[in-house]
Amino acid sequence: MNTMQDKEREADLEQRIRCYEELESRAQWPGAMGMADYLAALLLTVGLVVACYVWGV
Repeated sequence: MNTMQDKEREADLEQRIRCYEELESRAQWPGAMGMADYLAALLLTVGLVVACYVWGV
């Protein structure tokens, strides 16, 4: 059963696959977190934990 809805889903899936393959072939992913981003997240987390501990003591 190849209904119109199945054909639209297939076309959408093919388009998504092409997009991901194109992204995979690039060296740099757009929006990917770098080392500075991870370090900032770690420092903010540690700062929040310390602040909550000091506030609670």
